[in-house]
Amino acid sequence: MGTYLELNYLKDLQGEFSSIEFDGEQPEPHIYVAAGELLPLMRLLREGAAFSFDRMGNITAVDYREYIEMVYMLYSRGFDKWVTVKCRLDREKPVAESMTQVWPGTEFEEREIYDLMGVEFLHHPDLRRILMPDNYTAHPLRKDFVPLQPKIEGGVLTWHKQKSSS
Repeated sequence: MGTYLELNYLKDLQGEFSSIEFDGEQPEPHIYVAAGELLPLMRLLREGAAFSFDRMGNITAVDYREYIEMVYMLYSRGFDKWVTVKCRLDREKPVAESMTQVWPGTEFEEREIYDLMGVEFLHHPDLRRILMPDNYTAHPLRKDFVPLQPKIEGGVLTWHKQKSSS
């Protein structure tokens, strides 16, 4: 994989998007952007002639207890450059625009993040659970996850919080 996007490009992006922050002292400074500017930034990174990030190399979410952070790793085959974009989301109701609008191949990864971390992706073409049962209400990769107990009720498998053993 190539080199990281140069600092002058990050400064140009900061001029176009008011919420962008990055640490210029880092050898590979990540771009931090507010959720409201995420989709326009990603469109520019994909479609802008100076960037042409045509590959979403990785998309994931991290639970920091106070917030959920989306992490996007982009690669430009034409310029042999890569960059990481991060976006903090509200932990109680994490919502972000779906990147399927820019990179259709992110559909599966966003479904996995929705299922395991509880991030809702707006305008996703098929947002539903992918690993856990449809009626499962918890998100197993969250730091506060407590496994639900299965129970058969009227021939239907349901999920319930564990009873405390106090």
